[in-house]
Amino acid sequence: MNIPIPPDLEHRLQPHLSQLSRRALEAIALEAYTNHLITAAEVQHLLNLPSHLATDAFLKENGAMHSLTLEDVQQDIQALDRALHDHHQ
Repeated sequence: MNIPIPPDLEHRLQPHLSQLSRRALEAIALEAYTNHLITAAEVQHLLNLPSHLATDAFLKENGAMHSLTLEDVQQDIQALDRALHDHHQ
């Protein structure tokens, strides 16, 4: 995904772009989660967070917590299964 930034602003922001890119990705994840477009497990995957607890903490810190759905739990189980499978290979 590319976000167009005028050249004069890009030059000034260049030293901070990696941090700004991360913040933009976090904002997208929060917006999508808040609007029920993605699950907590998908937030974790998108942001490469290390655990479900880290994801919950991120969501809570940003005021984006909502109750778990069955789909959230199922996706968490699938993510754990994949992690365990990858770990044993």
